[in-house]
Amino acid sequence: MRSPSLCTTLARPMTVLLALLLSSLITPPPTARAAAAHDSLVVPTDRGWVRGAAHRDGGRVFQGIPFAAPPTSGLRWRPPRPAERWSGVRDATEPADPCPQLPLTLLPDGGPVLPGESNRTGSTTEDCLYLNVWTPARTGGRPLPVLVWLHGGGNTYGAGSDYDGSALAARGVVVVTVNYRLGALGFLAHPALSSESGDHASGDYGLMDQQAALRWVRHNIGAFGGDRDRVTLAGQSAGSVDTCAHIASPTAKGLFQRAIQQSGSCASDGGLTPLTLGAAEQRGGTFAASVGCADPATAATCLRALPITELLHGSGTGPAALWGPNTGPRILPRAPHEAWSEGRVNAVPTLTGNTHDEYRYFTALYVDLLGGGPLTSASYAALIALQHGDRAAAVLATYPAAAYPSPNLAYSAVNTDQRFACPARADSRLYGTRAPVYAYEFHDPQAPPFIPAPHTPQGAFHASELAYLFPMDSLRLTPAQQRLSATMTAYWARFAATGDPNMPGVPAWPRYTAAQDRIQVLAPDRVAPTAGFATDHHCAFWLPSPAPRGAVR
Repeated sequence: MRSPSLCTTLARPMTVLLALLLSSLITPPPTARAAAAHDSLVVPTDRGWVRGAAHRDGGRVFQGIPFAAPPTSGLRWRPPRPAERWSGVRDATEPADPCPQLPLTLLPDGGPVLPGESNRTGSTTEDCLYLNVWTPARTGGRPLPVLVWLHGGGNTYGAGSDYDGSALAARGVVVVTVNYRLGALGFLAHPALSSESGDHASGDYGLMDQQAALRWVRHNIGAFGGDRDRVTLAGQSAGSVDTCAHIASPTAKGLFQRAIQQSGSCASDGGLTPLTLGAAEQRGGTFAASVGCADPATAATCLRALPITELLHGSGTGPAALWGPNTGPRILPRAPHEAWSEGRVNAVPTLTGNTHDEYRYFTALYVDLLGGGPLTSASYAALIALQHGDRAAAVLATYPAAAYPSPNLAYSAVNTDQRFACPARADSRLYGTRAPVYAYEFHDPQAPPFIPAPHTPQGAFHASELAYLFPMDSLRLTPAQQRLSATMTAYWARFAATGDPNMPGVPAWPRYTAAQDRIQVLAPDRVAPTAGFATDHHCAFWLPSPAPRGAVR
């Protein structure tokens, strides 16, 4: 056999050397990987390297990092798939597009009803499963606690990029904000989609996206200086309801160690109970028919072929367009209250609460700005009769219009107490049977409003606390409000670190117990516990149950 030529002999080590060189360009050496966990703007993930940007406060921000494959074409209404790998260093200095949604420009002047950029622009981009990471100025040493934020918006609006995580990051927390599929794309259940599924169920794709983001955090957050074993799942409004669902989800086990629920519950009486699979499929069938996909035999193909604009306009806008989880898919096999009663929950320390005047925002928007003006005593009584039926007289006796400065405020109090305040307290009572709970009420009567309110002083309206946790350029806080913001970010960060918000330099916050029923009031220069919450919000009227469901005896 002929001996290899000199050229061949030399070529082999050169080929190996070239391969090693190319490999080193794609996969930096261990020293570089170690440095990336500190203050480098170039950081590795399990799909490739990303380059972020320095924040003005000295921290870092990485935006538009894919945590799943684009859920487009044949991946519409399917569980999220892993993102593709990339070579080189991916630019992560700009946010990705929000998930598809109509703009919330509902005000008479064409302005948005919420301050986030997504609410102004909307989106038609289905390639939207991206997240953003905010880190403190220094991340060396011990890994830092992580807070994963699920935005609100009725599971129909909003984006992770609407939230500036720098204030919480400055407190020593790695903050992750997440996009997830919204509206029909995120929560549509339909018999045709269920027949394709291994568990013969559909819906909850938005929840699946959120858990995919949590798994990304578990695999990657160490490279950003975060501690994968100290993850707090947090959300507001729909994001809070979704957090509540993940607490009851068997597929979320181990993905987070603490939870924060702000103005949204699903586990107790009065909370937003998920639809059953059958009810969700019925609603999905009605939706499919409305967009021209009525034939069950071809509905899945028909729906996947529809342009995104037709799906969005088929969903509409306003309260009727809001979507949510359903029970039946593997991610949420049973209703949260059933999971609690059976002890099948991810019971973790929880910080939970509401704002004092939640519903005033909705009254200002849907009654004053979009509904033709303020309520009168007669129209208030008629509206309560329409919404409460046989119980209307008792509601009006408990909330007489004459007891409030206006019928608008009486109506707001009814809905605040029934829909938000008392369910939040019920969640605290329930959660406290299995894990530590810290309950709060945000109560700044002069919180900066999102929308004009000619007839409804908004007070501490729904979502008003967000500006105190996530800086918003469009809203300015007074010095007293800035002090409250500093206290709140300290509480939230300490809770993310330890499961207990208490620390030196801030007012003591008692752990919630059903026996003492003490809730921390968060108000400018007035942060202290109260035992008067249930009386203030007439919770004995709305939820007269003597003991929280699922209590350990």
